Amino acid sequence: MARVTMYGILLLNVSHENAKVRIIFAVTQRQTMITHSESKLIRSLSHRKYREHEKLYVVEGEKMVGELVKGDRVTSSGIQKLFATADWIEEHDETLRHSQIEVKEATDSELRKVSNLVTPQRVLALVRIPPGEVSVRELATFSVLGFESIRDPGNLGTIIRTADWFGIRHIICTPDSVDLYNPKVVQSTMGSMARVQTSYLDIEGLLKDPAMKDKPVYGTFLTGEDIYQSALEKEPLVLFGNESKGLSPKYDPFLRLRISIPPFPRGQSVPESLNLASSVAIICSEIRRRI
Repeated sequence: MARVTMYGILLLNVSHENAKVRIIFAVTQRQTMITHSESKLIRSLSHRKYREHEKLYVVEGEKMVGELVKGDRVTSSGIQKLFATADWIEEHDETLRHSQIEVKEATDSELRKVSNLVTPQRVLALVRIPPGEVSVRELATFSVLGFESIRDPGNLGTIIRTADWFGIRHIICTPDSVDLYNPKVVQSTMGSMARVQTSYLDIEGLLKDPAMKDKPVYGTFLTGEDIYQSALEKEPLVLFGNESKGLSPKYDPFLRLRISIPPFPRGQSVPESLNLASSVAIICSEIRRRI
């Protein structure tokens, strides 16, 4: 039977030289064991419809959960419940005591049963999905990466991590793209999703917004102007197409420039195209190099 978490005060009256001294001890009791309903909930969150219904997603692993726990108040308050082994809880005892996170002790065996990982780790967290609203003014002001119908969860996760590395804080995706809270996306970000805001919206509609009229918008193509020779402006919106189909022609009227990454050495046999995540990394590097 699971024990209930209690944070209370134990008061003892001790007589000393005819005076009563009140000694206060903090009493902490951790919950133990993952219940059947909790186990069912955790496993259900591997499916998008349940994530959307519960407004929760799963974060696994010491690095990723550790970043959430040690983050600012807004970040850490997003954790609804944390499941971890006794040794992990002991190692992070001081941080956990200063947070308001509900913690449940679990065995390696229990975590293995609910984990999405091939090699389960010592900690797993249920995290609230934050509101997905983004300010058009922010998108008009700062560098943004935009993606049409991105399908591969590993690609999106790696892209978010890359954006974080280069200090790009906004990613926008069309609504038919892979879900940000897909377990494979979450794990691929390695914690970067806490620092990069990824939003789903009608990109064509965004580009028609008057606030975006002066925004430099670049489209990425297999054939376009050499990015290393292009006159790139600061804080652009760079659009990337679907992994197999590329960027739709409907975005052409909004493009200031069609850019491409040239192969080296020129004129020799090369792969048909670069992986999307690799292309993003190269373009982000070149954009930041120009600052």
